[in-house]
Amino acid sequence: MAYFVIKFVGPEGGILSKPIEALTRDEAISKSGFNARNIESVEVDHFGAIRASLTEKRLPESEQVVTLVTIASKLEAGMTPGRAIVESVDLKKLDLTPADLAGCERACDFLKLLRFDETAILLADAGDRAGNLSDSLKRAADVIRERNKTKKEFAKPMKKAVVNFIVGTSAGIGFPLFGGGMLDEFINKQKFPITKNSMSDVLMALQHFYTTVWPLAIVLLVVAFVLRARLWNAIRRWPLFNKFDDRNRCKRALEFVQTYQLLTQSGFTNPQVLQFLFERSKGRQREIYSDAMSQTSEGRELGAVLETEDWPKIISQNLKGFEKQNLDGRSRILTNLSDALTEMFVQYSESISDNLGRISMLTLVCSLLMFALGFYMPMVTMRMVM
Repeated sequence: MAYFVIKFVGPEGGILSKPIEALTRDEAISKSGFNARNIESVEVDHFGAIRASLTEKRLPESEQVVTLVTIASKLEAGMTPGRAIVESVDLKKLDLTPADLAGCERACDFLKLLRFDETAILLADAGDRAGNLSDSLKRAADVIRERNKTKKEFAKPMKKAVVNFIVGTSAGIGFPLFGGGMLDEFINKQKFPITKNSMSDVLMALQHFYTTVWPLAIVLLVVAFVLRARLWNAIRRWPLFNKFDDRNRCKRALEFVQTYQLLTQSGFTNPQVLQFLFERSKGRQREIYSDAMSQTSEGRELGAVLETEDWPKIISQNLKGFEKQNLDGRSRILTNLSDALTEMFVQYSESISDNLGRISMLTLVCSLLMFALGFYMPMVTMRMVM
């Protein structure tokens, strides 16, 4: 989804603005509810996603799970969807009032306005159409709950990798900055009779490098961020980086398989599933799903559509002839594929963590040795001479 800012003529004749989340400008205008003649301009809001994440209030996913189960229980007790939702959600937390929900007719409309998870909104829509809204909401709660558990489990190796990276980077920068700076102070300013060695020269050289090139480093980081797509495409198969690339492809495939299985069991077709994934994605992933949608519309089988370098080979291999299977056969294929991708994802994450751990340990040991030989030994020698 993109963000747009619609500038329109207000009731008193002044120009007002309203942010809208939509896929296209036309959709933004439609969602705004404004008359076309009152709209002055529709512009892309490049910082809309950041602003929304900081200002938009929404229930934490754990609370959404409880709320969905509560709504389902009220529906089974005979309440209407609107009443069940209003009674189950603390509107004050979201800066909303019952009047704000007056224009909602279906359960998915309520959940969309209340900024619930997209999966819950989609399943509520499907359940409402099929006449089993209560079961769909319970299923949405189960999906969100399991997804949160999976995220926490998957995050453990990467948290370890981040810690290892921080430790290694801090050691590689901190020891030279301190040791080299102190040597420069003692030798060049206070004129202490310190006899340097090769490690002392390395420490002082690194200290000079770190303290003089940091503006250039910032510029390079900014350039790398702006050109991150091209840069990543150039280096993604380099050693170590290929682990991150494999992990990203595996994560994309796992998300696709789990979402596909969930939505197709709720009655959605292949184009509808791809459209849903397209709308909630961004960047390169958005381009991938856009290409998949165009190929699906041409009648290509799902396995053939996903037979590109953007997906793990296992997904195209296991989905060949998928459309010829019955419902039970498809379910088994997707379940087995999900299990295999989960194991692959965990393996890639642990491999990244282990490699960064080795690099971090090597950096830490080298930094300690360099500090001991280049700073501590000259200081001890100076004291002995004095």
